[in-house]
Amino acid sequence: MFPASRRFPAVLVLLLLTPSAACAEEAAPAPPKAATAPLAPKATTTPVPPAAAATPVPPKPAAVTWGTGPVTVPRSPAVPPVPVVTGIRYAAHPAEGYDRIVFDISGAAPGYAVRYVDEVRADPSDRIVTVPGRAFLLVVLTPAQAHRDDGRVTVSGTRRLDLPMLRAYAVTGDFEGHVSIALGLDDVVGFRVGEASGRIYVDVAA
Repeated sequence: MFPASRRFPAVLVLLLLTPSAACAEEAAPAPPKAATAPLAPKATTTPVPPAAAATPVPPKPAAVTWGTGPVTVPRSPAVPPVPVVTGIRYAAHPAEGYDRIVFDISGAAPGYAVRYVDEVRADPSDRIVTVPGRAFLLVVLTPAQAHRDDGRVTVSGTRRLDLPMLRAYAVTGDFEGHVSIALGLDDVVGFRVGEASGRIYVDVAA
């Protein structure tokens, strides 16, 4: 058996070594964390606006020029309803040098044809119609009618005007979508045809 004096140094050495090991364990660096890849940004979707509906382009009116030759502007608006000639107006414009007659239209703009004729005939009977004047312009509007859907007539008959050049007009036809109106003039002169919202007009040089 060892004497106590020899056992003490051995215990002291053991005590001195034990804290060092503990310190070594505490001082050991922590293992590095695994690197985390950055999150990719979320994809964004820009909404695409719906394509705008095509706007129908209305037909352009005929050029307003003077002449004695036929003028024709064809049109085919959807019917029904059929455009209605609701009234006829007229006036002299001496400062501008012409007489004007206006056809008021309810509904879509109809097509028209304007030309000089040797005589005036009714549509559809083809009978001769007497119209004051020495020269005659025939205006035909189509598709159009000179009556309401209930049968009420909107324009009709012959009217003497006695303007400087425009002497009279006569509604000579309202048949199967065609309205015919004859203009009695004092002579064969230049004319022009124009249109605006809800009306078509004819000017005759005076």
